[in-house]
Amino acid sequence: MNRPAKPADGKCPQGPAKEKCNLVCKYNYFAADDLKIDSWELKCLDCGLRQTIAYRSDDEPEDIPDNPKECPFCHLCDLATGKNPCQT
Repeated sequence: MNRPAKPADGKCPQGPAKEKCNLVCKYNYFAADDLKIDSWELKCLDCGLRQTIAYRSDDEPEDIPDNPKECPFCHLCDLATGKNPCQT
């Protein structure tokens, strides 16, 4: 899978044209002492729509997915940090 077809919640301001948006997702990982954060950003390069989802190690266990390294937007997983895996 190269990139998501449209924003996950369907809120792209381009309306019906949202499936043609140039979307990218980016993974980041932060660690300091006992805190670890897996963070995902979905961004439309055309209209600027941006969504971020982050999973913190100090969140309640039921709020963290089985694999926090899997992109919640395009479902690719185990990606290098700081990369845009969905960019074509």
